[in-house]
Amino acid sequence: MEFMKNKIVLVLLLVTFFCTACAPNIIRGRPPFVSITSLSLEGDRLAMNFNVSNENGESMDIDGVEIDVRIEDAELTRYNEDFRLSIDANSSEQIKVEEFPDSFIQDLLASLEDGNVNSLPFRLEGNVHTEKDGLLRFRHKGHLYPVPGRPGHFRSASTQSSRIGQSDPYREIDDRD
Repeated sequence: MEFMKNKIVLVLLLVTFFCTACAPNIIRGRPPFVSITSLSLEGDRLAMNFNVSNENGESMDIDGVEIDVRIEDAELTRYNEDFRLSIDANSSEQIKVEEFPDSFIQDLLASLEDGNVNSLPFRLEGNVHTEKDGLLRFRHKGHLYPVPGRPGHFRSASTQSSRIGQSDPYREIDDRD
């Protein structure tokens, strides 16, 4: 009789374990992956498109975003806006930024376009604020490259990424390469 009780308990534990293991694993609180999808310099006007990708298993309602992109310690762009942006689970939205960069940035991009340098290292960092998860920070490092056959257009490739959630005990981003 005791053997049968133990067997039933064991079977119930195994069923519970397998049901839990097969249940959907919904990710929450993960910062979005923000990347540069396009960058173009036409005359003295710089246009940048950022892709904001929600990698969570539920929608993300952003009410503020800050994005800072730097090349060689010079600010390429700084975008800081309070606005509403809702991104469905596992999807993305675009943010477009246009501004007039200083002559140093224009010269850096011209040297890239002319082939004087093969690539320019960049650092993209910032945060989004959501009602559910609060402040979610992100940081990426990568390089900008000219787009062949498209003068004044550049593409990016990220080489290192850090996304830090509100509940992450290791919230400080390591600056070492």
